[in-house]
Amino acid sequence: MVSNSSKMKRPSLPQHTAKTLLFLAIAVAGNSFGNLLLALGMNHMPDFAAVALPRYLLGLVENAALLAGAALTAVYTLAQVSLFSWADLSYVIPCIASSYVLSTLLGEFVLGEPVRLVRWPGVALICFGVYLVATTPVATKIHAAEAQSR
Repeated sequence: MVSNSSKMKRPSLPQHTAKTLLFLAIAVAGNSFGNLLLALGMNHMPDFAAVALPRYLLGLVENAALLAGAALTAVYTLAQVSLFSWADLSYVIPCIASSYVLSTLLGEFVLGEPVRLVRWPGVALICFGVYLVATTPVATKIHAAEAQSR
């Protein structure tokens, strides 16, 4: 005889979905390209100690690259917060770490920063870690947003 509790279907946990992949891509791109634009914008700012504070602050708000970088950083934050509503912190943060890889590539090839050979094994290690985490389930428990949609 089978008990009622063994007949109950356990709620399924969210797996990799197009929505998860899309929001991860938005977060990674927003973080990486936002940081690139912030770096480009700050390259055109005077030394903080060289100008009066009001002039420096005015320069910050007039700098298109800084404003665009801040906007992309906001997009990154919104995508990350959204991911937390259905995916585990221990899944989201390591997957978003792939932005370190993209940022390193952007630094090398867009900003012309010479990335020393010793850094590339670290970048490869990040790639491997992201791969390991990305192959696991998105969530290990039902999140509030998932519970409300059931």
